[in-house]
Amino acid sequence: MDVKPRLSIEELKRLERNEKNADRARRLRIVILAIEGWTAPAIGMAVGLSRRICQRWVYRYNDLGWEGLDDRRGRKPQSPLTPEQEAAIHLRIESGPNDKDEVCSLRGKDFQRILADEFGLLRSLSAVYHLLHRLGYSYLRPRPRHRKADRAAIEAFRQQWPEKLKAIAAEHPGKRLRVYFQDESRFGQQGTTTNVWAKKGSRPSALRQTEYEYLWVLGAVCPETGHAEGLLSPQLNTKIINIFLQQFSQTIPAEEHGVMVWDGAGFHTSKQLKVPDHVTLVQLPAYSPELNPIENLWHYLKRHFWSNRAYQDYDALEEAAMAAWQRAVLDTELMKTVCAAPYLKRASSD
Repeated sequence: MDVKPRLSIEELKRLERNEKNADRARRLRIVILAIEGWTAPAIGMAVGLSRRICQRWVYRYNDLGWEGLDDRRGRKPQSPLTPEQEAAIHLRIESGPNDKDEVCSLRGKDFQRILADEFGLLRSLSAVYHLLHRLGYSYLRPRPRHRKADRAAIEAFRQQWPEKLKAIAAEHPGKRLRVYFQDESRFGQQGTTTNVWAKKGSRPSALRQTEYEYLWVLGAVCPETGHAEGLLSPQLNTKIINIFLQQFSQTIPAEEHGVMVWDGAGFHTSKQLKVPDHVTLVQLPAYSPELNPIENLWHYLKRHFWSNRAYQDYDALEEAAMAAWQRAVLDTELMKTVCAAPYLKRASSD
């Protein structure tokens, strides 16, 4: 099949990789295969469509370009809400329940009532869920937030981060900055549970240990490179932090300067803290775990490795901690994803 040169094959492949709509991604694959010289029957076999449908999408692409791969299913459904009502519902959803709602979390039935009482719209429960999804909402479990968290200070840290990074770079000319996020997590016999596959309608059970042996896992991860350093310890104090800093500093190449971002725990601010020359410490605002992406690593390790299990003693805990670290944390590509820091434009500087 002939394909008009509207976009380069590299650009089409990039669009296919980034496309979230499965149907449109398959249509892009049809065009890409046609450009590569595949016949219509071969493309149909590859993508699971008929020869004629594959030809039709190539013709649409030739006529209209990238936009021709969109669906044409009549008029776009009309919203039951005016733009003003949509804005008001967005505000109502994001404001959360009020005293009149008498619940701690709004569910479908609550929104059904709100639409009727406050907006004069009578909708079935399924229509209410459809509306919520169309407005871009899902029912998600929130991250815990400390009641003393200072939202202004947290936002100021985000805004001031680029300038802070520039100031550190100016103090160390000729060095490439490499930013790490550091934290500690306790892992022990006070177990947790995680999801399992089970029959619909059933309530599966899982082992949860309730004994008292534990150890500390100290870690630091660079979101840009995925490089991580860790230390296991039966206790946590300034002495252990100094050992960790010393070991961490030995991994920093001579042409780089390490920036370690961590919280304000007492052993992070102690006067006995010994900071290596080629490491700069940056303290996060109080009660702001959402700014520290290594928090996601602890959740990942618990969900994938440390839950639904029992450990005989400290040695068993240590073995399990090391096995999980080797399996997951030494995978640099995985760490780039798990510990991504989206609020930072980049986690290093030239």
